[in-house]
Amino acid sequence: MKKFLLPTLLILLIASASHAIPTKLIVRARAHDAKFIGSAVGGVAVTVRDAFTGKILATGSIEGGTGNTKILMLEPIKRGTLLSQGGAAKAEFVFDIDKPVKLQIEVEGPLGAGLNVHKEVKTVWLIPGEDIDGDGVIFTLYGLIVHSYSPSPHQFYTLGQKVLIGAHVTPLCGCPVSPGCIWDARDIDVKAYIYKNGKLIAKLPLKWSGKISSFEAEFTPPGKGGYKVFITAASKDGNQGVAVTGFVVVPEKMYKMILNRLKK
Repeated sequence: MKKFLLPTLLILLIASASHAIPTKLIVRARAHDAKFIGSAVGGVAVTVRDAFTGKILATGSIEGGTGNTKILMLEPIKRGTLLSQGGAAKAEFVFDIDKPVKLQIEVEGPLGAGLNVHKEVKTVWLIPGEDIDGDGVIFTLYGLIVHSYSPSPHQFYTLGQKVLIGAHVTPLCGCPVSPGCIWDARDIDVKAYIYKNGKLIAKLPLKWSGKISSFEAEFTPPGKGGYKVFITAASKDGNQGVAVTGFVVVPEKMYKMILNRLKK
């Protein structure tokens, strides 16, 4: 009886494997009221799990371009229009399955967005031989990328010196912001909230600097000590983002002493 057991098991395993069908899943992420999110902003991490057991089935990253501006932003979109034309960023997976599998798909990104990385989860069924391709499963992520470029964290200033507060602000796709552009700088409210000893001491509007996606203002600190700065951006379409930085104000004598020590 035992000599027939091993061949029988092998036949069953081969039969089971032969019924597994490679089935494709494409995942994309799009910025709310903007284009697809891809490599230029660090990509988007993707984790695919079995929705019932939580077991990780695959991991990957959404990479590629932002897609076709005309289709996504300038023309009315009709039902059935392929939104991902023009090399829109994607993550592609193939699962060998012999029965329907319910998937939990988690995306996290853009990975280059700092504090403005967001996470979303969807569940879908994947049926053997029924690819989810074309546009695939599209996630819509809300928010703005806000990167402070001035002041640098813990940058030193002397008493009476003006501090340039500047931030780079874009949709999550990284698309350019300027007056009159599709993403109009006039439609984004950028502010700096400045704190000292935990108390709000100033709230300043940041204006478009004349450079793509850059907003700036100047601030003269009222005294020495450490300052914390929140830079916020909010657009009319409901997207928002935040950057955090800070700086230190010291007497000029101390400032020169610090510079001398750094030179040694």
